Amino acid sequence: MKVLVSWMAKTNDFNNGEVNLEGPNLSFHNFYYEHDQHILLCSEKESDTSFEFLINAIKTKFPDRHVTGRYMGIKDVIDLDEVKGKIDPVLLELKDHKIDIFFSPGTSIMQLTWFLCHATLGLNTSLIQLRAPKLTPDKKPEKLFLNILQSATPQAITLKEINTSNKPDALVQITESIKPVFEKAEKAGISRNSTVLITGETGTGKEILAQHVHKNSERRKNVFIAINCSAFSDNLLESRLFGYKKGSFTDAKSDTIGIFEQADGGTIFLDEIGDISTYMQQSLLRVLQDKEIHPIGGKPKQIDVRIIAATNQDLVKLCEKGSYRWDLYYRLAVVELELPSLRERGLAEIEQMLQFFIHKKRKEMHRTTQLSFTKVAWQKITQYPYPGNIRELENMIENLYVFCDTEVTEKDLPDRIKNIPAKFSYRLADAEKEHILMVTEIFKDQKKKAAEALGISYNTYKNKLQQYQ
Repeated sequence: MKVLVSWMAKTNDFNNGEVNLEGPNLSFHNFYYEHDQHILLCSEKESDTSFEFLINAIKTKFPDRHVTGRYMGIKDVIDLDEVKGKIDPVLLELKDHKIDIFFSPGTSIMQLTWFLCHATLGLNTSLIQLRAPKLTPDKKPEKLFLNILQSATPQAITLKEINTSNKPDALVQITESIKPVFEKAEKAGISRNSTVLITGETGTGKEILAQHVHKNSERRKNVFIAINCSAFSDNLLESRLFGYKKGSFTDAKSDTIGIFEQADGGTIFLDEIGDISTYMQQSLLRVLQDKEIHPIGGKPKQIDVRIIAATNQDLVKLCEKGSYRWDLYYRLAVVELELPSLRERGLAEIEQMLQFFIHKKRKEMHRTTQLSFTKVAWQKITQYPYPGNIRELENMIENLYVFCDTEVTEKDLPDRIKNIPAKFSYRLADAEKEHILMVTEIFKDQKKKAAEALGISYNTYKNKLQQYQ
């Protein structure tokens, strides 16, 4: 199929409030239309009378032609991110067809958007413009093709405003092990609509990574709203996400819009997505499939929202057990990002993170001097496994700034850090103790057999048991 796509041009498609029969869109139909369909775009969100007049004028003059109007809901017609974000899905829907883009109508940003889409999306597109009749010898509009080389790689061109506040370093230190994750997040940001699933233990910084995706996307000028799904019952979560109409339930005193509607054009971060019920899984799947929400007691509404979800659970295992929907998992995991735990990142990075937060918290808490640590205290805090990951490490440093003047000693540390379980210790003696206790538990009262299994003499074994109490 051959499709023509163009914008309505209010200043040229109309003359003194009437449809201009010599305007750009009607001129194209008069002289050069050879298409199966014309998709005519209007920047408005709601019904626009002039847009309907233009479509009707084309259909009246050319009744055999298939003209479809689309309201694009663009708030700012000179915002490149917003315009391109609305145009990309329209063209990608037509990926199997020949697409002629009528370049002339529209603002300069709309025309730049056509150029970027033609050059980067990898579609079968052509850029066409008309030269005004007054500039041609025969006083007839002249059809011109813009000959621009297309990139073989989609998204080869990216125009982006640089905002230093978008750098994640302002919130967390980007170490070598997580640098590739944040680089993948930046690439994920380029795609306006792809859902993202972030996995990782509690406290690894999943929301910070989600914000990084948002801030590197075309949606960054719109809102980012985060909600913890595990904090609400089904009824509360449903009303918070989708909104409700007055009188739809006992406490519904007035019409209330939900988070999805509040985030229209922006991003929603659904944390702890692995904890939602099967009922909410079905509700969310419907949103992802149909791009519309169902307010409680209300009618369906179309929404334009990107979803970034996060969980500390293994969704694949939950799917295998039958407690999570495979179809929802596949919808969520279009782009997957995994954050490693702090202990997986190694001693060097734990020390790097400690130094980062020691410096950061000194400034935040307006302390004139920076905390120092005795050798034993430093050894303890670097060997601690941090099951709460970065969040626990950051909170610990803040706690020490509250209760310590300058130097931190072992007695200033929380008990959980002072008494590190042997299995998490880096000390050889602790690893030996853990292993001997494990073998002793296996052989129970058969101490000689335990010593033999360990490959040491019975006397050495007895001495070790006494040493380790």
